[in-house]
Amino acid sequence: MREKFMIKIAHRGVSAQAPENTRAAFEKMLPLDITWLETDIDITSDGQLVLIHDASVNRTSNGNGKVNRNTLQGLQKLDFGEWFSPVYQGQQIVTLDWLIDFVNLHQLNVNFELKTDVQGEQQNFYLMRIHKAFLRLNPNCRIIVSSFNVPLLKKFHALMPKVATGLLVDGPITDSHLEQAQAVDAAYIHPDVSFLTQEQARILMNKGFKLNVWTVNDPKTMARLNEWGINAAFTDFPAGVTV
Repeated sequence: MREKFMIKIAHRGVSAQAPENTRAAFEKMLPLDITWLETDIDITSDGQLVLIHDASVNRTSNGNGKVNRNTLQGLQKLDFGEWFSPVYQGQQIVTLDWLIDFVNLHQLNVNFELKTDVQGEQQNFYLMRIHKAFLRLNPNCRIIVSSFNVPLLKKFHALMPKVATGLLVDGPITDSHLEQAQAVDAAYIHPDVSFLTQEQARILMNKGFKLNVWTVNDPKTMARLNEWGINAAFTDFPAGVTV
């Protein structure tokens, strides 16, 4: 039996109980013994950093359109809670600045996902804004920056080489993924739980990678991954999935 239990990371906050990436979802962490959260950083048309998973607001608000084609003021007029439940009507989009204040106050740790839809000159501006924002983080706050986008992750690593990076993998892990992880000096690989085998996990960990697996909402799977020695699991149910 493994003595050290793996970390549970609140996926977009406590997203099984509140609308993802909202203040409500993050605040639901506070009564729990959960110190890690995961969120996604995108950028508005006027250069403000906001937390949202999708490239558009269609799924998680009462509006429509691309995040990076809307101003922050425009996005703040939308409701990001009612789609989940009428109880959360009025939840606004969350800015990165707000989250940094929140994690500093409550001494939390964060996995930030960089979004792949940011391109061209906007991408360079996006990274510079993130770099500036991260300088406000409490030095005791542990962070990981992850992405599916290898060139973007490589640019970020060049900008902030002391920040740990993680390569997100959607599908079976191949030798190409290992080469990509090494190219960005990634300490972590974040595989899809649907494709990860115990043997593959063993090989990756023997190569020195820590594995943070997504998205694990089943207690039996959580227990199995814990026995394999996985570092962490992203979950929508950080309080409800036990090992």
